[in-house]
Amino acid sequence: MKISLIVFVLYSIFLVSCNGCGDKKEITEADVNRIHQGMIEENKKQHEKEMKEIARFIQKKKWPMTETKTGLQYWIYENGTGAVVKENDHAFISYKIYLLNDSLCYETGDDKPKRIVVGHDNVETGLHEALQLLRVGDRAKIILPSHLAFGFTGDSGKIPQNASVVYDIHLISAE
Repeated sequence: MKISLIVFVLYSIFLVSCNGCGDKKEITEADVNRIHQGMIEENKKQHEKEMKEIARFIQKKKWPMTETKTGLQYWIYENGTGAVVKENDHAFISYKIYLLNDSLCYETGDDKPKRIVVGHDNVETGLHEALQLLRVGDRAKIILPSHLAFGFTGDSGKIPQNASVVYDIHLISAE
């Protein structure tokens, strides 16, 4: 995937930069549409591959996941008794973040929870969505496809580009 995307980007740059070449070809709307369509096709292939990897991971773990419209997968394995989290709530969570190969990337503890303003903080889009599926006290497994996690760039640390991530999360409180 990376090589074909790199080749495609280089070809696109060549088309654009070749304006100074001998035949002075103008970039047409058809050229732009062809490049755009190629990018859409590459994204579709990447998404399909990622969804298959997530499905294999879930099957291997035998987790009874529920999928949302966005592709987020979740399983509440321990039910809390508190209120459901809403947008603008201050949620206090502890978590472990894994890759699909089970390598641990980050973790907090119940003694040092992370505070998130649901719907507003600069955290993964999928985390905002997931928190609104939980009650205070819930413990859940959450799988975020890359488009809901760290996307094309990763986190410049332990999470690579285009990586799906698994949260083992505990919603400690919300106010």
